[in-house]
Amino acid sequence: MKKKKNEQINVTLFWPPGAGRSGYKGPAFAVSSENSLGKFDILPEHTNFISLIFNKLSILTLGKRKIDFQFKRGVLEVSEDNVKIFLGV
Repeated sequence: MKKKKNEQINVTLFWPPGAGRSGYKGPAFAVSSENSLGKFDILPEHTNFISLIFNKLSILTLGKRKIDFQFKRGVLEVSEDNVKIFLGV
């Protein structure tokens, strides 16, 4: 029996306490950012992955809304269609 392809990722974005900025929690089509090798995208069924990220992060929601975040440095971790992002670290 063929496994059904997942069509979304679950994103949780955190800022450090006291940063005064809103995070994000919810489903998305994609997450885009950049690391020391360049720009990259996280899509459904992405391989497990962890990276330092820099400068900009974009989340494309299921409602086709693009949410952009500006920051200096962060950490992004992907595991089984769950994306955890820690900005401003």
